[in-house]
Amino acid sequence: MEKLQTAIEKARAQRQGARAAAPATAAPQSITPEATPPQSDVDTAWLKLTEIKCDPAVLQRNRIVASTNGPEAQAFDMLRTKLLRLNRQNGWKRIAVVSPSASAGKSTTVANLAFSFARQSDIRAIAFDFDLRRPTMAKLLGQTLSHNMGEVLRGEIPFDSHVLRYGTNMALALNNAPVHSSAELLQSHRTEDLMSAVEEAYATDLQLFDMPPMLAADDAHGFLRAVDAALIVMEAEKTPLKQIDVIERQVAELTNVAGIVLNKCNYSDDTYSSDYGYYS
Repeated sequence: MEKLQTAIEKARAQRQGARAAAPATAAPQSITPEATPPQSDVDTAWLKLTEIKCDPAVLQRNRIVASTNGPEAQAFDMLRTKLLRLNRQNGWKRIAVVSPSASAGKSTTVANLAFSFARQSDIRAIAFDFDLRRPTMAKLLGQTLSHNMGEVLRGEIPFDSHVLRYGTNMALALNNAPVHSSAELLQSHRTEDLMSAVEEAYATDLQLFDMPPMLAADDAHGFLRAVDAALIVMEAEKTPLKQIDVIERQVAELTNVAGIVLNKCNYSDDTYSSDYGYYS
C-alpha cells in the first residue's frame, strides 16, 4: 500500500509539473526497464492482491468463454492479439471499451478479453469496470463484493485491498453497486493519478476499461481523453449504422479508434478461415 501511495503522489507531481511545462503533445509511452520497479517488488505487489475464484458453470452460463483455450475463445484471442499489436506499435496501454447503447455486450467482451490476456503469461493487465452507473462484470463472474471502485477512486478503500487477481498477471477492478456522481469521479484528477500509479506499481502492459454506453451518459465522453484508444462494440442486426457513425466520430474526437467489434453475430463466413460464430 505504501508503494502505491508513493506512486500516486509521484503521478500527481508529474501531472502538475507537466501542466506547468505545458508541452504541445505527449505521445503514449511504453514501460521501459528503467521506469519499471524492481521485479521482486512488482511480483510482490501482484501476489498481495486477493485471488479470485470463478465457478466454471457460472462463467459458461454468462457466456464468459475465454477462461480456457479452445474454439469458443478463438474470437477473443484474435481480438487480444490485435490489441497487443496496437499496444506494441503505438504504445497504447489504456484501452476503453464503449458501445452506443446498452446490451451490445461490451462488459462480456471486456470480461472475455481479461481471461484471454490472463492466458498470455508475459502480459500484465488490469480490467476495470468503469461502467459505474450500471456495473455488470462482478455479476458476470459470479462475485460478491463488499466495496466498489467509487470508494477506491475517492481514496476511501485501498486499491490493493479491493482489486482481485486472476492467476499471476491479470487483475479485475469490480463493483458491488452503482456509484453516484460517476461522471465527475471518472473525470477527476484523482482517477488519473490512480491510473498512472497503478501502471507504475504493477508494471501493467495494458489497462482495459468497461465504460457506460456513449449515448446513455457523459461518463465515457469525459474519460476517453485519459485513454490511448477505444474499442467500439456494436450489436449485430440491432445497432443502427447511424449510431455507429456518430459514436465513431465522437470517439475519434476524444482519442484513437482501436476498432469496431461486431458482437452477437449468429453466423460467420469463411473470410477469416473460421467456422465459429460467437455470442456475448
